[in-house]
Amino acid sequence: MKTRQEIINFLEGLVSQRFNTETLNEILSTFFGTKIEVYNASQGRIDNGEDDDELSDWNLMFNLDGFPNACYCDIYMLPMRRAGFDDATMYITEVGYEFI
Repeated sequence: MKTRQEIINFLEGLVSQRFNTETLNEILSTFFGTKIEVYNASQGRIDNGEDDDELSDWNLMFNLDGFPNACYCDIYMLPMRRAGFDDATMYITEVGYEFI
């Protein structure tokens, strides 16, 4: 069972790293011991014809349910112009979390 501080340290450790959606989901799922799939909330707004949000970075979201430390998690990223040598397609710029 992860403590809040372990979760915070893990999420903060993602900043300044490069991933693609699949590898990010794998890393999150492994750490939390449950299947995690990030949702691209920024792209979702565009796809639904909504106004673009005020964020300059793209916002990936996921929730931790059923944990003693349930949390709403945000991962802010910038898409890369082309995939890197490791198939990375995004650069993580910041993370946010709200424990509930």
